[in-house]
Amino acid sequence: MLEIFKTLPAGGTIFNSLAVFLGSILGLSIGKFIPEKFQNTIFNCIGLFTIYVGINMTLGTKNSIAVLLSLVLGSLTGEFFELDDKLNNLGDTLKTKLHSSNSKFTDGFVAATLLFCIGAMAIIGSFEDGLRNNPEILITKGIMDGTVSILFAGSFGVGVLFSIIPMSIYQGALTLIAIWAEPFITPDMYANISGLGGLMILGIGLNLLKVTKLKLCDMLPGLIYVIFFTMIFA
Repeated sequence: MLEIFKTLPAGGTIFNSLAVFLGSILGLSIGKFIPEKFQNTIFNCIGLFTIYVGINMTLGTKNSIAVLLSLVLGSLTGEFFELDDKLNNLGDTLKTKLHSSNSKFTDGFVAATLLFCIGAMAIIGSFEDGLRNNPEILITKGIMDGTVSILFAGSFGVGVLFSIIPMSIYQGALTLIAIWAEPFITPDMYANISGLGGLMILGIGLNLLKVTKLKLCDMLPGLIYVIFFTMIFA
């Protein structure tokens, strides 16, 4: 059945979006039946697991200096363009237009968007889908994202469902530019992208646990910088 997504343009992203949609719907359906104290427990478990995923990704870093410089410059660039504020504003705008009374709408939208977009699987999977018509990485990511979206939607509410919009645009755009970028991407670049993405995912986990209030969207330009710094330090 999954073979059909190999015949579709950006089939991996389509599957990923459907998985998050179905997971969110399921989470919204069962979330109201879960007592708040249990939701908090699930929420904390998600935060801890997110930290684990982030740490695991960082272990593959090939050049720590390149990752550090990319993180700093990426954060400064994102702060200059106020990327984090714009993502939060987008969440607030959607909440207003939908007349949602859910106090966690924007938090769920931002947390889910960042978790689903940050990381090597989104980037590498989109490249594989665009270059080799191979959506398998994004299908695997979709299964993971769909599972997480059940828990997120049960805790955060409908905002998680609307994370499909930026995720689809992001991964679809990466798929389209993959043919141009592929000759320049080396295994070390992939590793450092994954390492930097791991740090950001670690930050998501810390934010979920309310340990920090990091503006993680501001760090996204670092995923571009890390390609150039990896070339410089190669």
